[in-house]
Amino acid sequence: MNLEAIFEFALKMEEDGRQFYLSGIPRVANPLSKEVLKRLADEELVHIERIQEGFERIRQRQQFVFESWGGIRKSTREYFENIFTEAQKRAEELIPPTSEELDILQAAMDLESKAHRFYVERKREVQEKGVQDFLDFLASEEYRHYNLLFNTYEYLRSPEEWHFGEEKPIFEGG
Repeated sequence: MNLEAIFEFALKMEEDGRQFYLSGIPRVANPLSKEVLKRLADEELVHIERIQEGFERIRQRQQFVFESWGGIRKSTREYFENIFTEAQKRAEELIPPTSEELDILQAAMDLESKAHRFYVERKREVQEKGVQDFLDFLASEEYRHYNLLFNTYEYLRSPEEWHFGEEKPIFEGG
């Protein structure tokens, strides 16, 4: 796949992901799910903008230079905790998810997993260091999104089990 095809496909994939998240927001009832989908849609928009910038450079045969996006990058744990804390403020609204809501989150995880795999595979195909770094960053973003969705899914599916896993209890012998 040449660079233009990679950028075209990446742009389409990010746009489709954003549309999926936006269309999912009205279909979920839980505020945590709504907030996660909204934030992911917002991040996909940032990805779209950066891919468009890179694509334009590639089309104009300019050197591609990747600049870190430190401002949008938070650890999965920090990101989830921020969203979770906001949702907890409306704890009375944290209603059990429907099977459709869990299906939407599962489909979102599948999208992020496919996107991650695409970026990892394309990185192996290109020679330009700047493009490799850019694809590596996008792959890590998709991995972070997957983890956020996974944590959300697990929390909504079984809050008790999720808390148990997060607390990492110490069992003492007697």
